[in-house]
Amino acid sequence: MILAVLTINIVFVIYLLERRLYRLSKVFIHVVSILFILTFLEALKFKTNNLYIQYLENIIGLTLIPAFYVFSKDINGEKTNIKERILISIPIFLLNIPNLFLFGKSDILLENRIFSMLLVIYGAIILFLSFSNILKANIKKSIKHSIILISSTLLFYISLEILFFSKNTLRILFSVSLSFFITMFILIRRSWLNILDELKDELLMSFSDGIIVLDNQGYVLDLNKTASKILNLNFNNIINKKLEESFNNDEVIFKNNTYYIVKKLSFKNGIVYLFRNITKEMEYSKKHTIADKLFSTLFKNIPDAVAIITPKGKIIECNRQFTNLFKLKRLENIESIVPSYLKSESKLIILEVLKNGYATYETIRKAKDGKSVFVKIRAVKFEIDDKVFLYTIYTDISKEKMLSSKLSNLLEKDPLTDTFNKTYIVKQMGNLSSLLYHSLILIDIKGFKWINSIKGHKFGDQLLREVSNTLKEFTKKEGLDVIISRAQNDEFWFLIKDLDIDPINALEKTKEIIAKLKKDLSTLEQNFFIGSYVFKNSEDLEEIIRKATLSLSKAKESNKEVIYSKEIEDQIQKEIKKENLIKIAIRNQEFIPFLQPISTEDRKIIGAEVLIRWKKDGKIIPPSEFLNFLEKSRKITDVSLQIFEKVMDFLKKNPKLKFIDINISPVQIKEPDFPINYLKIMEKYNIPSQKIVFEITENLFLSYDNTVKENISRLKAEGIKLCLDDFGTGYSSLSYLRNLPFDILKIDREFVKNIDDEKNINLLKAIYSICETFNLIAIPEGVENARQLEILSMIGFKLFQGYYFGKPQSLSEFSKLIN
Repeated sequence: MILAVLTINIVFVIYLLERRLYRLSKVFIHVVSILFILTFLEALKFKTNNLYIQYLENIIGLTLIPAFYVFSKDINGEKTNIKERILISIPIFLLNIPNLFLFGKSDILLENRIFSMLLVIYGAIILFLSFSNILKANIKKSIKHSIILISSTLLFYISLEILFFSKNTLRILFSVSLSFFITMFILIRRSWLNILDELKDELLMSFSDGIIVLDNQGYVLDLNKTASKILNLNFNNIINKKLEESFNNDEVIFKNNTYYIVKKLSFKNGIVYLFRNITKEMEYSKKHTIADKLFSTLFKNIPDAVAIITPKGKIIECNRQFTNLFKLKRLENIESIVPSYLKSESKLIILEVLKNGYATYETIRKAKDGKSVFVKIRAVKFEIDDKVFLYTIYTDISKEKMLSSKLSNLLEKDPLTDTFNKTYIVKQMGNLSSLLYHSLILIDIKGFKWINSIKGHKFGDQLLREVSNTLKEFTKKEGLDVIISRAQNDEFWFLIKDLDIDPINALEKTKEIIAKLKKDLSTLEQNFFIGSYVFKNSEDLEEIIRKATLSLSKAKESNKEVIYSKEIEDQIQKEIKKENLIKIAIRNQEFIPFLQPISTEDRKIIGAEVLIRWKKDGKIIPPSEFLNFLEKSRKITDVSLQIFEKVMDFLKKNPKLKFIDINISPVQIKEPDFPINYLKIMEKYNIPSQKIVFEITENLFLSYDNTVKENISRLKAEGIKLCLDDFGTGYSSLSYLRNLPFDILKIDREFVKNIDDEKNINLLKAIYSICETFNLIAIPEGVENARQLEILSMIGFKLFQGYYFGKPQSLSEFSKLIN
């Protein structure tokens, strides 16, 4: 029985803590504590049969009677004060007083029928008071009746046990524990409902939106403060009363100077109205609508042509003035109104707008019927929903241009040649596009002063008119956008606009134009000096004229055409700077040799190719950064001799190496004293010529002459071997093998790279067979893995070069490798 009581109490504790019923009534903690103590005391009494334990059980156990009263108060939502608790606990002590005076003799409370009867009556009174509280509680009737039934049954049983039965404490404990356990289960549901109600109230009241709940008959069940304010309803006056107003879903209402949208939500037992404040949205919508109307009115009625385009140039909207100006019947790409020679300018305008947010240009556009229209373009970037558009306004300025042209003819034209004067061309140079490159060509008649003196001014004037006409005809024939000016007495300025966005292209175009122009001017049987300058409008105007004038002066000095270009000047400065650095590098011995091994199949190193590197400030600079310049500036010879001497010194210290492969530039081999310089160094270090291989590339044979032929013959006569590099590509020809004394062929790495290709394997076999026929050593380059080595070895190759055997490395590293 003790185990049964203990089990119920343990389960009681678990559910008490898990469901947090102590928050509903702290009496549960009191009850479970008392039941545990009584169970422990009962077990102790069973072993010792001590009457004092029974007295202690009476005092502790009887506290359950007032505890039930406190429980009923908690259920009703009331709190018991201290005085009330003391008052209902006094009878417990009074009933136990006889036991204190008859201490150790008998249990008067249970043995005496009068005291037992008083105990039952006291319990019944407390129970009756408790029932009164429970009946008043705001809980379901079924829960009230269940608790009253359980409590009454428990009291009835305990009364029988005390008055008529054997007063078995364990049975009483079991009944109390079971009764409270059942009561707890009944109250769990009430606890859930309380939590849900609290949650509902919290959510309902914390919403910023108005909420009102109705049953199916339209009676108000609940509403929050926001809804009370919106509908002007008092909570106490509207609850359980019918709502006079009804609303539709998504209906917009105006209450208390505020706009609300109504959401109607239906559920099983009624409906919920949700009122959301949309005043800001309504105001924004009104402003947006007004803005749309204003924009639409402006867009349609502005006197200029307007188009809205995408960054790709697609017209998505345009006004009537735009279609009228350009004779368009439907929306097209903006490129349809751009002349072919201004296509790049149109794209650049779009790029400038996207970068800066706006752009303003005066330019030419063409209508659908082919007519050119002078326009002023003002474009602005704007965004809608993260999409970018360009708002472009086209103002027709054709009339202004025509009037300006007439005024220019009167004020800015040279009457003798009908070309513009210097004032006009200088002014126009300031109006050129800042995105594109332009060219100013200065043309001077050679010896014009003597022509005037010898043949007279009349002849001179006629010559000036002929030059002017030739320039005009040339402009028309080539389709150039040019301003022609007689800027000085015998000096014409030829301003070519919008040549190109790229400076190099603009320079090349200027060269072509000058060559054609010179040819046309030659028909006048006079000599001309021509100088020019390719520039951008961002440059200072005086500087442009100064540089163009300087180019003309240089042309007079050199008696040939001179083009002065800022980019070329910068390049010259860079080349000069680079040349100075290389001169210092040569002087400081900064160019050093690197060696890459040439090995047999079993990775035995028998030779090496010499590669040049530039060691500057502790960094290794690859040949791609300087080799072309060395050849172009003819400094390659000095550097190559320095490298060769270092390699010869290395070869003397490492006699195991059978040969060294030296790359020779076509520039060097064309020099008459080329072999002598190398032979002297070999003699200085006592290196046998059989250990030296000179490697040359195939492009040497594009300029093969007697000097090259004699140098090759001298090298062969001294016993130096020749190697042809990159065989199989470029200018390869079998005639080289037949007519020139090569000893070694370097097979291009592309054949090795694609070695798994059957055609490549067949080509390698063919090359090997050719080498066998001509008694040549073949060395495949670019061997990077064991598979490539295996296939090449099976074909028959004996020597190999590539990263599989070693990367190019310094002399000290290579020395460690071979030793």
